[in-house]
Amino acid sequence: MNASTETDRRPVGGDQTRSDAQNKVTGRTRYAGDITMPGLLYAAVLRSPHDHARLVGLDVTPAQRMDGVVRVVTAADIPGQNGFPGYSLDEPVLVPIGGTAKMRGDPVALVAATSAESARAAAAAIVARFEPLPVVTDPLEALQEEAPPIHTDGNLLNCRTVTFGDAAATLASSEVVIETHYRTTYLEHATLERETVLGYIDEDGRVTVVGGTHEPHWNQGFIAPVLGLERDQVRVVMPPTGGSFGARQDPWPLVATALLVHLTRRPVRLSFSRAESFLASPKRHPYDIRYRVGATRSGRLTAFELRIVANTGAYDSGGYWIPDYAIVTGGGGYRWLAADAQAKVVYTNGPRAGQMRGYGTPQSAFALECTLDELCQRLEVDPLEFRLQNRLGQEDITFLGYPVAETLGYAEVLEALRPRYRQFLEEAADFNARADSYPLRKGVGLAGMWYRFGKYGVLRVEARAELAEDGYFVVYCSAPDYGQGISTVMTQLAAETLGVSRQRVRLVNADTASTPDSDIPGASRATYWTGNAVCAAVRNLETLMRTVAAEMLDCPPDALVLAEGHFSVRDGSGRTLPLVEVARAFDRMGRTRCVTGQFDMSWLFPNHHGHDYTPHFVTGAHLAEVVVDTETGQVRVPRVVAAHDVGRAINPLGAQGQIEGSVLMGLGAALSEEYVPGRTISLREYCLPMADAMPQIEVLLIEVPSRYGPLGAKGLGEAPILPSTPAIINGLSRAIGVRIREIPATAERVLQRIRMNR
Repeated sequence: MNASTETDRRPVGGDQTRSDAQNKVTGRTRYAGDITMPGLLYAAVLRSPHDHARLVGLDVTPAQRMDGVVRVVTAADIPGQNGFPGYSLDEPVLVPIGGTAKMRGDPVALVAATSAESARAAAAAIVARFEPLPVVTDPLEALQEEAPPIHTDGNLLNCRTVTFGDAAATLASSEVVIETHYRTTYLEHATLERETVLGYIDEDGRVTVVGGTHEPHWNQGFIAPVLGLERDQVRVVMPPTGGSFGARQDPWPLVATALLVHLTRRPVRLSFSRAESFLASPKRHPYDIRYRVGATRSGRLTAFELRIVANTGAYDSGGYWIPDYAIVTGGGGYRWLAADAQAKVVYTNGPRAGQMRGYGTPQSAFALECTLDELCQRLEVDPLEFRLQNRLGQEDITFLGYPVAETLGYAEVLEALRPRYRQFLEEAADFNARADSYPLRKGVGLAGMWYRFGKYGVLRVEARAELAEDGYFVVYCSAPDYGQGISTVMTQLAAETLGVSRQRVRLVNADTASTPDSDIPGASRATYWTGNAVCAAVRNLETLMRTVAAEMLDCPPDALVLAEGHFSVRDGSGRTLPLVEVARAFDRMGRTRCVTGQFDMSWLFPNHHGHDYTPHFVTGAHLAEVVVDTETGQVRVPRVVAAHDVGRAINPLGAQGQIEGSVLMGLGAALSEEYVPGRTISLREYCLPMADAMPQIEVLLIEVPSRYGPLGAKGLGEAPILPSTPAIINGLSRAIGVRIREIPATAERVLQRIRMNR
């Protein structure tokens, strides 16, 4: 189903217009950097200039004497714990004297001053003395016995292994076996809004921080122990945010701001420069990926052996769980007779890596789908038919050892691509056969994916719904909106469930002082989990309202119809009851107008099948047309067709936008984006794709209803990034006749591969 041609269905909630669209396009939206307060202080950070060094001395006196400086903070000033172990093992908020700065950019001291210029000057005036230590930046070298230790427990953060059947024996008996080696690099989120947090003491005396985050309640739990406070003495509010892609999962900016507010008792704003954002923010994990894949000559997959080494940089920062995600994606949505997969995540003295769109999965999807394309070339089989032949069936046991919990639309996705796939192949063949096409060559790349949506250990999510005094509905949940449009989706779901227009629904979102903990919306889980809780809450509220209204109208509850602002009776009498009157009746009776709703899957997965994650997967596939200049190595991607099983498309326009953005992000990862520590300091060196690189994108929303999602919806947001890069690289490799196994495939690298093949 094409999002651009779907006109026969009424939008969920009657309206799919973004609730924040008008304010954003007119400039009325106020981001954290736009908010001012009386007595506002400005923060600056002193950071280590070394890749690895011991902090042996720190003299803050020069900074304290400077005009405008209100407070200088070091590790010795932290009232509570110096770290946030629930997020990052052994990572300090500030490096203490005698401690080690394990990466360039490690924070050593904070300054609060009356102007941003004064704060930066004071930070520069602090005298920090370091003792350089041995440096290791390659994760493979970091695993060697002679490698310098970065953390006390060694350089291996975590290792995950999955075995299914006898992979060694199955590979040995396979008719065809191929081996591949793929590598990826550090990537930067490069969000439009840099890291910016505003902090202050609110009217109830709470230390309050307003800043981008995926989970306000988690950050409340990170901040309070650092300040030595009880959790309810800290408040976290999610403001409008100019992008995340995972970057806002880093709690450090919020913790540092809260620390300065707590110690100065004044409002403080911390805002990174673009150079500081490049230096200090988490990156996407670089992977070293090796496959051995077996198959029959007829194209049936047999077994795979997978070895992944992921570089997490200097600190954990959420990297502990990366191996699990890497392996799950590394097998894909395919039938395997056996598997032997291992992934390690390793400390180095590189920049800390963290969450970035897809969290550990795009790298594996890239290597798997490119390896499968190599296998198709070796077997001389069609890549589309090959994937259809080997896709998982609904009742199949996965290589993880258990079946999937949700519907799989992979066959429907691939079939939806078939017409365009055949068209692209024919056009590419005609183009390459023309004598005047040289030195340009055209290739067609196909790649699929499956993506596990949902987070570790989360089976129960909560939301609340209230009948307000004015007869409108108020929904309370924690589903932070950092540009992906989830606030719009929540009001759509609530309105659709109640049978009213979205104008009757107000949303209070992501404020620890007033919303329940709906858990983190990462891993594309907000619509499915939090959306289900919102639907449950408004259903519970409607049931309660019907009971009260039925008593007032002296009729059975099921005789009532809820409409815009009132109940009406079905008996044809024309009797109505305004919701304002229902709200007043609640108050007269002393009954609450606010109820809770939960989405609870613990009954379905009491033991998680022996694993930490529920087996929810979405599927998709991309088709890319790629044109290469074989004399310069320049690559263009004129057209992409992206098909994704979204379950029910709650907001088709939003879904289409998510997919189009993913295609462009995948193109950047494939062809140009590379963060080089010590060299990449601005957008000048970090080569984001420009507007003229945007392909013509056709989005196909495939709606295979889910079993448990709200109105049949599934997750989407992160998933479309997965097939984008491998589809482009497969098309590029086929165009030049030689395989590209390292990204980004810059013009220099492409030209080098072409010349090596001549």
